[in-house]
Amino acid sequence: MRKLRSLTGMSVICGSHRIGRVLQAELTGDLKQLSGIWVGAGLLGTRFIPSESLEMLGDVAVMAEDSGKRRPMRSKPLLKRAVSTDGRRMGAITGAEIDELSFAVRALELSSGLWEDLSHRRQRVTRYTVNPDNGEVVIDLPEATREEGAHEGWIDEGPDHRHADRRIGGDGVRHHELADGEALEPEGPPDGQLDL
Repeated sequence: MRKLRSLTGMSVICGSHRIGRVLQAELTGDLKQLSGIWVGAGLLGTRFIPSESLEMLGDVAVMAEDSGKRRPMRSKPLLKRAVSTDGRRMGAITGAEIDELSFAVRALELSSGLWEDLSHRRQRVTRYTVNPDNGEVVIDLPEATREEGAHEGWIDEGPDHRHADRRIGGDGVRHHELADGEALEPEGPPDGQLDL
């Protein structure tokens, strides 16, 4: 698998000659396939090579059968709004994973915001459709994720997690177990002035 953004800057080899570098990779409208790449070819200008003319996406270079056609680049980076099937906003699609030989999109990359990306990383989305009217990506979430938040399932494991107000003190005693406070404290020798 290759990340879509990792293609930017890679050399493009046609035959045995380097013709330029990848400026941007472009996906089809349904975000299921690589449609082609835009190449900066120096004095030859910006060229578009369709995926039918690509041989493979290598580790250090993209192999192409021909140098493509010269045309002005009108493509924009992949950035689309993502919503769930019930219309809830999920974030933005910022990238994709592409198969090196078939050029099929295996997964989209979902960003839920800067803080979520830093703390939980970006999510892989494999079940989705694209709304042709507004271009939004509709993500088909599993049932478990729809009913509870993305991270609630593993937080609520265990016998005592039904009540959010139960806190454990520094002494290892749960505060809800001390219903009347001092009534449950063990008797001990008087502490002098503190017990008055």
